[in-house]
Amino acid sequence: MIKKVIDIGFIALVILGLSACSSMQQMPQPLPPVKVITEEVKLEIYQPPLPQAIQMQDVEWKVLTNTPCKPATGENKNPKYYTTEKFKSETYTKEDGTESTRAVRDVDGKRIPNEKLVDTDGEVIMVCGNLEQKIAEVEKRLGGDFVIMAITPKGYENMAANLQDIKRYIKQQKEIILYYREATGANDSNDKEDWLEKNEQNQQDQVEDAKQDNEVQAQEISEQSKPVQEDSGFSLGKLIPGLGDN
Repeated sequence: MIKKVIDIGFIALVILGLSACSSMQQMPQPLPPVKVITEEVKLEIYQPPLPQAIQMQDVEWKVLTNTPCKPATGENKNPKYYTTEKFKSETYTKEDGTESTRAVRDVDGKRIPNEKLVDTDGEVIMVCGNLEQKIAEVEKRLGGDFVIMAITPKGYENMAANLQDIKRYIKQQKEIILYYREATGANDSNDKEDWLEKNEQNQQDQVEDAKQDNEVQAQEISEQSKPVQEDSGFSLGKLIPGLGDN
Protein backbone atom coordinates (compact mmCIF):
# COMPACT_ATOMS: atom_id res chain seq x y z
CA MET A 1 0.00 0.00 0.00
CA ILE A 2 2.80 2.38 0.97
CA LYS A 3 4.68 1.52 -2.22
CA LYS A 4 1.63 2.33 -4.34
CA VAL A 5 1.28 5.74 -2.70
CA ILE A 6 4.98 6.44 -3.32
CA ASP A 7 4.66 5.51 -6.98
CA ILE A 8 1.66 7.73 -7.44
CA GLY A 9 3.46 10.65 -5.76
CA PHE A 10 6.57 10.17 -7.93
CA ILE A 11 4.48 10.09 -11.08
CA ALA A 12 2.67 13.23 -9.97
CA LEU A 13 5.98 15.08 -9.36
CA VAL A 14 7.30 14.09 -12.77
CA ILE A 15 4.12 15.22 -14.49
CA LEU A 16 4.10 18.53 -12.60
CA GLY A 17 7.70 19.19 -13.63
CA LEU A 18 6.97 18.45 -17.27
CA SER A 19 3.91 20.69 -17.16
CA ALA A 20 5.91 23.57 -15.66
CA CYS A 21 8.60 23.26 -18.31
CA SER A 22 5.99 23.20 -21.05
CA SER A 23 4.24 26.27 -19.70
CA MET A 24 7.53 28.22 -19.46
CA GLN A 25 8.42 27.63 -23.08
CA GLN A 26 7.89 30.65 -25.32
CA MET A 27 6.90 30.30 -28.89
CA PRO A 28 9.14 32.39 -31.23
CA GLN A 29 7.27 35.36 -32.66
CA PRO A 30 7.80 36.63 -36.22
CA LEU A 31 9.00 40.20 -36.70
CA PRO A 32 6.18 42.72 -37.21
CA PRO A 33 5.60 43.58 -40.85
CA VAL A 34 7.04 46.86 -42.16
CA LYS A 35 4.33 49.39 -42.90
CA VAL A 36 4.81 51.81 -45.81
CA ILE A 37 2.47 54.81 -45.59
CA THR A 38 2.19 57.26 -48.50
CA GLU A 39 0.62 60.57 -47.61
CA GLU A 40 0.10 63.53 -49.92
CA VAL A 41 1.25 66.74 -48.27
CA LYS A 42 0.20 70.06 -49.78
CA LEU A 43 3.19 72.32 -50.30
CA GLU A 44 2.65 75.82 -49.01
CA ILE A 45 4.41 78.35 -51.26
CA TYR A 46 4.46 82.10 -50.75
CA GLN A 47 2.52 83.85 -53.50
CA PRO A 48 3.85 87.37 -54.10
CA PRO A 49 1.28 89.93 -55.22
CA LEU A 50 0.93 90.58 -58.91
CA PRO A 51 2.47 93.81 -60.23
CA GLN A 52 0.25 96.82 -60.52
CA ALA A 53 -1.45 97.43 -63.81
CA ILE A 54 0.33 99.64 -66.31
CA GLN A 55 -1.17 103.10 -66.42
CA MET A 56 -0.34 104.91 -69.62
CA GLN A 57 -0.18 108.70 -69.71
CA ASP A 58 -1.83 110.59 -72.54
CA VAL A 59 0.55 111.80 -75.23
CA GLU A 60 -0.41 114.82 -77.32
CA TRP A 61 0.72 114.84 -80.91
CA LYS A 62 1.08 117.83 -83.16
CA VAL A 63 1.16 117.12 -86.87
CA LEU A 64 3.05 119.72 -88.90
CA THR A 65 2.78 120.00 -92.64
CA ASN A 66 3.73 122.51 -95.33
CA THR A 67 1.02 121.48 -97.82
CA PRO A 68 -1.41 122.22 -99.23
CA CYS A 69 -1.20 125.94 -99.74
CA LYS A 70 -4.46 127.82 -99.08
CA PRO A 71 -5.39 131.52 -99.27
CA ALA A 72 -5.43 133.29 -95.92
CA THR A 73 -8.89 134.36 -94.82
CA GLY A 74 -8.20 135.58 -91.27
CA GLU A 75 -5.51 136.54 -88.81
CA ASN A 76 -5.07 135.46 -85.20
CA LYS A 77 -3.69 138.23 -83.02
CA ASN A 78 -2.18 136.36 -80.06
CA PRO A 79 -0.31 134.33 -81.06
CA LYS A 80 -0.08 135.82 -84.52
CA TYR A 81 -0.70 133.59 -87.49
CA TYR A 82 -2.95 133.45 -90.55
CA THR A 83 -5.99 131.20 -90.67
CA THR A 84 -7.44 129.52 -93.74
CA GLU A 85 -11.07 128.79 -92.85
CA LYS A 86 -13.02 129.02 -96.08
CA PHE A 87 -16.39 129.86 -94.53
CA LYS A 88 -17.43 132.15 -91.71
CA SER A 89 -18.38 130.70 -88.34
CA GLU A 90 -19.75 132.07 -85.08
CA THR A 91 -19.80 131.05 -81.44
CA TYR A 92 -23.17 130.41 -79.75
CA THR A 93 -24.49 129.10 -76.46
CA LYS A 94 -26.41 125.82 -76.47
CA GLU A 95 -29.44 125.02 -74.32
CA ASP A 96 -27.31 123.24 -71.73
CA GLY A 97 -25.17 126.39 -71.26
CA THR A 98 -22.10 125.18 -73.15
CA GLU A 99 -20.57 127.09 -76.03
CA SER A 100 -20.02 125.78 -79.53
CA THR A 101 -19.40 127.03 -83.06
CA ARG A 102 -21.60 126.91 -86.10
CA ALA A 103 -21.49 128.09 -89.71
CA VAL A 104 -22.90 131.50 -90.59
CA ARG A 105 -25.55 131.27 -93.33
CA ASP A 106 -27.39 133.79 -95.47
CA VAL A 107 -31.15 134.11 -95.88
CA ASP A 108 -31.09 131.29 -98.38
CA GLY A 109 -29.33 128.99 -95.94
CA LYS A 110 -26.06 129.02 -97.82
CA ARG A 111 -22.76 129.29 -95.99
CA ILE A 112 -21.06 132.68 -96.24
CA PRO A 113 -17.41 132.47 -97.44
CA ASN A 114 -14.62 134.49 -95.83
CA GLU A 115 -12.86 137.19 -97.83
CA LYS A 116 -9.31 136.45 -98.89
CA LEU A 117 -6.57 138.58 -97.35
CA VAL A 118 -4.15 140.47 -99.58
CA ASP A 119 -0.77 142.01 -98.89
CA THR A 120 0.34 145.56 -99.58
CA ASP A 121 0.89 144.70 -103.22
CA GLY A 122 -2.64 143.36 -103.56
CA GLU A 123 -1.49 139.76 -103.82
CA VAL A 124 -3.49 137.09 -102.03
CA ILE A 125 -1.60 135.89 -98.97
CA MET A 126 -1.04 132.14 -99.22
CA VAL A 127 -0.59 129.88 -96.23
CA CYS A 128 1.17 126.58 -96.91
CA GLY A 129 0.35 123.92 -94.35
CA ASN A 130 -0.08 124.66 -90.65
CA LEU A 131 3.53 125.20 -89.65
CA GLU A 132 3.26 128.85 -88.61
CA GLN A 133 0.00 128.21 -86.75
CA LYS A 134 1.37 125.25 -84.74
CA ILE A 135 4.62 127.06 -83.97
CA ALA A 136 2.64 129.99 -82.57
CA GLU A 137 0.35 127.72 -80.53
CA VAL A 138 3.25 125.77 -79.02
CA GLU A 139 5.23 128.91 -78.19
CA LYS A 140 2.21 130.33 -76.38
CA ARG A 141 1.66 127.12 -74.42
CA LEU A 142 5.31 126.66 -73.48
CA GLY A 143 5.96 130.31 -72.87
CA GLY A 144 9.22 130.08 -74.75
CA ASP A 145 10.89 129.10 -77.95
CA PHE A 146 9.44 126.49 -80.24
CA VAL A 147 11.19 123.12 -80.23
CA ILE A 148 10.51 120.27 -82.62
CA MET A 149 11.01 116.59 -81.70
CA ALA A 150 10.09 115.01 -84.98
CA ILE A 151 9.45 111.41 -86.00
CA THR A 152 9.11 110.08 -89.52
CA PRO A 153 6.03 108.11 -90.61
CA LYS A 154 8.17 104.94 -90.74
CA GLY A 155 9.53 105.66 -87.27
CA TYR A 156 5.98 106.12 -85.95
CA GLU A 157 5.01 102.80 -87.53
CA ASN A 158 7.98 101.07 -85.88
CA MET A 159 7.15 102.63 -82.50
CA ALA A 160 3.55 101.38 -82.72
CA ALA A 161 4.80 97.88 -83.62
CA ASN A 162 7.22 97.94 -80.66
CA LEU A 163 4.44 98.90 -78.24
CA GLN A 164 2.28 96.07 -79.52
CA ASP A 165 5.14 93.61 -79.07
CA ILE A 166 5.70 94.83 -75.50
CA LYS A 167 1.98 94.40 -74.82
CA ARG A 168 2.11 90.86 -76.23
CA TYR A 169 5.14 89.97 -74.08
CA ILE A 170 3.54 91.28 -70.87
CA LYS A 171 0.35 89.36 -71.59
CA GLN A 172 2.22 86.08 -72.07
CA GLN A 173 4.25 86.65 -68.90
CA LYS A 174 1.07 87.26 -66.95
CA GLU A 175 -0.45 84.02 -68.25
CA ILE A 176 2.65 82.10 -67.08
CA ILE A 177 2.50 83.73 -63.64
CA LEU A 178 -1.20 82.95 -63.27
CA TYR A 179 -0.59 79.33 -64.30
CA TYR A 180 2.05 78.78 -61.62
CA ARG A 181 0.00 80.58 -58.99
CA GLU A 182 -2.88 78.20 -59.67
CA ALA A 183 -0.59 75.15 -59.83
CA THR A 184 1.00 75.97 -56.48
CA GLY A 185 -2.30 76.65 -54.73
CA ALA A 186 -2.30 80.39 -54.48
CA ASN A 187 -4.63 81.74 -51.84
CA ASP A 188 -6.24 85.09 -51.25
CA SER A 189 -3.59 86.22 -48.76
CA ASN A 190 -0.57 87.77 -50.43
CA ASP A 191 0.95 89.27 -47.29
CA LYS A 192 4.47 87.97 -46.67
CA GLU A 193 4.30 88.14 -42.87
CA ASP A 194 1.00 86.24 -42.80
CA TRP A 195 2.48 83.56 -45.02
CA LEU A 196 5.60 83.15 -42.82
CA GLU A 197 3.44 82.76 -39.73
CA LYS A 198 1.18 80.26 -41.45
CA ASN A 199 4.15 78.29 -42.81
CA GLU A 200 5.72 78.06 -39.34
CA GLN A 201 2.44 76.79 -37.90
CA ASN A 202 2.17 74.19 -40.68
CA GLN A 203 5.69 72.95 -39.90
CA GLN A 204 4.85 72.58 -36.22
CA ASP A 205 1.65 70.70 -37.07
CA GLN A 206 3.59 68.32 -39.32
CA VAL A 207 6.14 67.63 -36.55
CA GLU A 208 3.36 66.88 -34.05
CA ASP A 209 1.60 64.58 -36.53
CA ALA A 210 4.86 62.71 -37.15
CA LYS A 211 5.40 62.23 -33.39
CA GLN A 212 1.89 60.85 -32.95
CA ASP A 213 2.34 58.45 -35.87
CA ASN A 214 5.64 57.21 -34.40
CA GLU A 215 4.05 56.63 -31.01
CA VAL A 216 1.15 54.68 -32.52
CA GLN A 217 3.50 52.50 -34.59
CA ALA A 218 5.78 51.88 -31.60
CA GLN A 219 2.80 50.79 -29.50
CA GLU A 220 1.60 48.42 -32.23
CA ILE A 221 5.08 46.87 -32.55
CA SER A 222 5.34 46.49 -28.76
CA GLU A 223 2.01 44.69 -28.56
CA GLN A 224 2.92 42.38 -31.43
CA SER A 225 6.29 41.55 -29.84
CA LYS A 226 4.85 40.29 -26.51
CA PRO A 227 5.40 36.50 -25.95
CA VAL A 228 2.34 34.32 -26.19
CA GLN A 229 1.76 31.91 -23.31
CA GLU A 230 0.33 28.78 -24.79
CA ASP A 231 -1.75 26.37 -22.70
CA SER A 232 -0.20 22.89 -22.72
CA GLY A 233 -3.61 21.38 -22.17
CA PHE A 234 -2.23 19.15 -19.37
CA SER A 235 -4.50 18.25 -16.42
CA LEU A 236 -3.57 15.88 -13.57
CA GLY A 237 -7.25 15.04 -13.15
CA LYS A 238 -7.33 13.85 -16.76
CA LEU A 239 -4.22 11.73 -16.22
CA ILE A 240 -5.38 10.12 -12.97
CA PRO A 241 -9.14 9.52 -12.92
CA GLY A 242 -10.80 10.17 -9.61
CA LEU A 243 -8.03 12.53 -8.44
CA GLY A 244 -9.84 15.73 -9.66
CA ASP A 245 -8.29 19.08 -10.70
CA ASN A 246 -6.59 19.48 -7.31
